[in-house]
Amino acid sequence: MRIAIVGAGVIGTIFAYIFGKKHDVTLVEVVKEKVDLYRKEGYTIIMPDGKEVHVDDVSITNDPKEVGVVDLVQISVKGYATEAATKGALPMIGDDTMVLSVQNGLVHDIIASVVGKEKVIAGITAHSGMPVKPNVIRYVGGYGPLLIIGKYDKKPNDRFNWIVEELKKTGEEIVVVDDIEPVIWKKLVANVACNPVAAITGMTSVEALACEDTKALIKMLAEEVVEVAKAKGIYFPEMENIAEFVYEAFAGTKDNKVSMLQDVENKRRTEIDTLNGAIVKEGEKLGVDVKANKVITHLVRSLEFMYDKR
Repeated sequence: MRIAIVGAGVIGTIFAYIFGKKHDVTLVEVVKEKVDLYRKEGYTIIMPDGKEVHVDDVSITNDPKEVGVVDLVQISVKGYATEAATKGALPMIGDDTMVLSVQNGLVHDIIASVVGKEKVIAGITAHSGMPVKPNVIRYVGGYGPLLIIGKYDKKPNDRFNWIVEELKKTGEEIVVVDDIEPVIWKKLVANVACNPVAAITGMTSVEALACEDTKALIKMLAEEVVEVAKAKGIYFPEMENIAEFVYEAFAGTKDNKVSMLQDVENKRRTEIDTLNGAIVKEGEKLGVDVKANKVITHLVRSLEFMYDKR
C-alpha cells in the first residue's frame, strides 16, 4: 500500500517508521530544512525500551505533486494547519484514496469539507513521543492499541476494509469501531482538560496531579466537555467519573511534557483553537456553560500573543 504522511513531526515520523515496515511510505513536510535533514541524515526513533532504531533511506518531500496519487493520506499536523495541509494534499488524493486523521482536536469536519466525508477516516492514538533533536524522537509508547479508527460517515466499504487489513500487516493493534465520535470525544476531553493547564503552569503530569488547585481546574474543564458532549448526544462510559479518567490519562504521560507545553516553551502557535476553543464554540452553539474553557482559551491565546509580538 502507498501511504503519504503529511507532517514529519513526532507522530508523523513515528507512524512513518511503523507503517514503513510493510508499506511504501512518503513523508510530506513543508519545512524545507527538515526535508533536507531527513534526506541527508535520516532519523532515529528511541523506542520505549530504550533501543535506538535509525532509518537511513527516508522518502520525504515538500512537494505533494512529486508523490502522486496514493492509497492512503495521513494528516498529522497541528489542528490549526489542518485545512491548509488537506488542500495541499489534493494532488495525492484520487478517486480511491482515503484520508486518515491522526491528530488532536475537532478537525474531522475541516478535512471532510475539502475531500468529502465519505473519504475521511478518523484515527485516535494514545501513543506519544517527544523530540530529542530535530531528527531524533523518543517514542514514549502508550496504553492500548496503536490506532482506533472509524469511517467518519459511519459507512465502511470495501476500500476502507482493505486499508484496515493492510495496516494490520504491520503487526500493530488497529481497532475498528462503527461509531468513532465517542472515541474522538473521549480523547478530546483528556487533551482539553490537561494540555492547556500544563502549557500555562509549565507542569508535567506528575507535578500537576500533586497539586489540588491544578487538579480542580482539570476537573472543571473536563466536566464542561462532558456537558457539551451530552448536548450533542455523545456518550462514553468514562463520562460517569470523568475526573478520575482524565487524571489517569494525564498520569500516563509521566514526566514528559505534553505537546502544548512544548509549543509554549518553543514560542510556537498551539492547538488551543481546535481543543478548548472548539469546545467553547460548540458549547455556546448548544447553550452549554463553558466558562472555564473560555478563560483557559483566552489565557493560552494571550501567551501566544506575547511571544508572537516579540
